[in-house]
Amino acid sequence: MKARYLAMATAATALLAACASSSGVTQLDRDTYMLTASSLWRGNDGVAIQGLRQADAYCKNLGRRMRVVGSERSDGLPVVLPPKALLTFKCDPAT
Repeated sequence: MKARYLAMATAATALLAACASSSGVTQLDRDTYMLTASSLWRGNDGVAIQGLRQADAYCKNLGRRMRVVGSERSDGLPVVLPPKALLTFKCDPAT
């Protein structure tokens, strides 16, 4: 019974994760990057948080600290047109 529940929970998590997307990180200038995050199942705040987490993880992978230098959000229509968040950020040297 536990194995079946675990399999169903894993499948549901994978399905929801598949509905979230990111453009990936694009380098704009030296230490300046941009990414676009969107999700059918998250509202504006959830999409913005998703993008911030991705940007932070990207900079941490470089051994640096993330700093947001610009952001834009677009509202969506639930389940039809996902909200989007565009983040411009820098990866500053860690102190």
